[in-house]
Amino acid sequence: MIAAETIDSEPAHPCDAGRMIRSLLRRSRLLARSAVSAVSALPAVSAVSALLALAGCAPAPAPAAPARPCFTIHGDSELRPKDAKKTLDELVAHILLAPEDEALRNPKSLADVKAILRRDTVYLFPNAAAFSKTLGTLDGRFSEATLEMLMGESQLVASEVLTTQAAWVGGDMRIARASLATESGAAATDRGRMLSQLIRVVEEGNKVADALGAVAPSHLARAAEIVRGLRVEAPNDVRTSALVAEYHRLRGEWTEFDAAMATAEVGEPSTPALRYLRGMEQLERFRRPEQGAAILRESLAAHPKFVRAQAALVLMSTNPVSALSALQKLKAMNEDHYLVMLLEPTLAADQELSRMQPRGPSDVTR
Repeated sequence: MIAAETIDSEPAHPCDAGRMIRSLLRRSRLLARSAVSAVSALPAVSAVSALLALAGCAPAPAPAAPARPCFTIHGDSELRPKDAKKTLDELVAHILLAPEDEALRNPKSLADVKAILRRDTVYLFPNAAAFSKTLGTLDGRFSEATLEMLMGESQLVASEVLTTQAAWVGGDMRIARASLATESGAAATDRGRMLSQLIRVVEEGNKVADALGAVAPSHLARAAEIVRGLRVEAPNDVRTSALVAEYHRLRGEWTEFDAAMATAEVGEPSTPALRYLRGMEQLERFRRPEQGAAILRESLAAHPKFVRAQAALVLMSTNPVSALSALQKLKAMNEDHYLVMLLEPTLAADQELSRMQPRGPSDVTR
């Protein structure tokens, strides 16, 4: 929040533009006269020194105390993790899971945990991680580390996609606000109601994006802690190398990523998890989303239930039409997926608005 501050009354204060300009004009005339007198009265070397001093090239005197700013920014714009978690908890509380996912809400075995991971049901990751921790086994620690790592990544991906969706529909948002502000009774029409819905879902999406970005680091920190232990406990396990590669990929540490992947891919390089990492590498490291999407589609052809890959294809979309197409495929794989819940309202509203958009120029009442 920006609060205006009382402008200092001293003539030299930078905020008092009028007085400052008048003062500078008076000083410039005095300096000009002084310069002529000083140069004519001094030897050549001293004259040069005098000119340099007037030009500001000589050693400067001790700096004066800085003037007060014209305005001060008050408040803290950072969303506290506690408030962010509350926002996400309220969001999840209203979600009705399909029977297949509801049956996994309280996992009772590692098979249940693997099913949650396979379906990428992020809402259930916290319970699955808590269950894995209670096992006190190496497999349990691998499961907990994977769940925490993917939970943090999923939240960061969702935050990024929600931010991207605002850019995708930015033009329609501008039209929506202008139309509702200037057309009498616009909110009562079908188009007006759709415009209002678009504004609402995008604004809510922005809040959720902030919340996701604030909460994700805690999951990644917990994952990193477990992975450090696994590097000591099971340094030669390919699952450790895959987790280390995931960790360094998220941090953008590509030299370390290469080393971990070289070890992880020795046994079976075409596993869904490793192909996902290679696809995301194309997007994040080389800025080649088309090549990344191709790798993920190949993986989906070999593993049709690889939900996480289809979710990444939504992230790689470049416009609302391709994003909605990728989202519909994701919904067919898992109707409860978090990206479906977060993005479908906005993309569907944008598509409907495109259909309803008048073809010719609209009349403007003046």
